[in-house]
Amino acid sequence: MSNTDRSGPRANPARGYESALDDVTARGAAALRDTKAGIDDIVSDVGAAGREALQGARDVGDTLADALLNAIKVRPYTTLAIAGLVGFAYGALRRR
Repeated sequence: MSNTDRSGPRANPARGYESALDDVTARGAAALRDTKAGIDDIVSDVGAAGREALQGARDVGDTLADALLNAIKVRPYTTLAIAGLVGFAYGALRRR
């Protein structure tokens, strides 16, 4: 074999570099797509959890409002005394 015979794998080094670059580019693009899909899934999961938490807070607020209205109807003077006590405590703490 002579030194000028270049029919082996090193026949055209530019093609080897181009194919390597294409391979790296394709792998990078695939990795970015996979990462974006993972981030989209996480964002949607967080959004769903946030909506569930908000709905739970609304339910608690509705339950508290119902309980307060029921307490006012059943024991109006006790509720008024508690409201007065809370107002007095708030005023005493604000004065300091």
